[in-house]
Amino acid sequence: MLSTALFVLGAAFLPQEESTLQKLDKDVSAVAEKVRISVVRVQADDVNLSGVIYSKEGHVVTDASGVERAVDLRVLIGDHAYSAERVDADRRTGIAVLKISAKELTPASISSETCKSGSTAIVVGNAFGMPATVTWGPIGGLGRSILVRGRKYENMLQMSLAVHPGDCGAFVSDSGGRLIGLIHSAGAVETGDDKTGPAPAFAVPAAWVKFSADRIIKHGHMVRGWLGASLLPLNDAVRSQLGLQAGVGAEVARVEKDSPAKKAGLVPRDILISFDGQSVGDLESLQWKIAKYEEPTKVKLVFLRERVSRDAETEIQLDPQK
Repeated sequence: MLSTALFVLGAAFLPQEESTLQKLDKDVSAVAEKVRISVVRVQADDVNLSGVIYSKEGHVVTDASGVERAVDLRVLIGDHAYSAERVDADRRTGIAVLKISAKELTPASISSETCKSGSTAIVVGNAFGMPATVTWGPIGGLGRSILVRGRKYENMLQMSLAVHPGDCGAFVSDSGGRLIGLIHSAGAVETGDDKTGPAPAFAVPAAWVKFSADRIIKHGHMVRGWLGASLLPLNDAVRSQLGLQAGVGAEVARVEKDSPAKKAGLVPRDILISFDGQSVGDLESLQWKIAKYEEPTKVKLVFLRERVSRDAETEIQLDPQK
């Protein structure tokens, strides 16, 4: 009996194994603590936003819509407020670059890996103007297209977590504390039935954040190629009917006025099958190829119209950012 009692008494003082939730709490807290040093508050006149330190030279990335017309721009880092200059913005991604004069900045570590649906996203921002607020949840989808105030944004990350006013421009982190996105929409997104409702959280993927920021910093303004055509993916059934190989082809949904696509003769319902000598398949790959042009460049297009193949030539222009 005595030995049993001693065993029970000893067991009571043994360290208890952490539960899964306790470990998760510690992991999320550790990531939030790691990235907080790269998160700033942005004051655009009377609007509060979030931002992320992008370079040691004082570049900060944030949501373009919040700073577009601001007269008085300030970036707050801890107790210090810095006057900020708006360098430029990429209206296609919604990324703006600000510049401040500050020392000993810690830029965000940017992930080079592709996000996966279901993985965890941890957001550190300034919800309702309160500094370093944290929320987290799963990534619900990739490559989403959304409409915000009549403007279409593509390739967005969709996340199942709550964001609030003040979170636009917030740091979206992976489980390792690396930037995987920048919060774009913390308000209402227009749905396909023309109704407006509460939006899930959408973020610009890190690769596009980096592309826009690097181009703006390099040129002093946004420089990217422009075709001026909205494309939709084809399904296998349509490809089979048209005699196309698996993964090839994209349907033209819309052609912008006075655009290179318009000058090439493209119209809605055409099927683009080749761009500059390469088959058109993955739409994001094509968007990357077009965006990377830094000067007007002639390209050849091949497309189908009513099952008849047509060739055209046009000149990719620099995006007018309308």
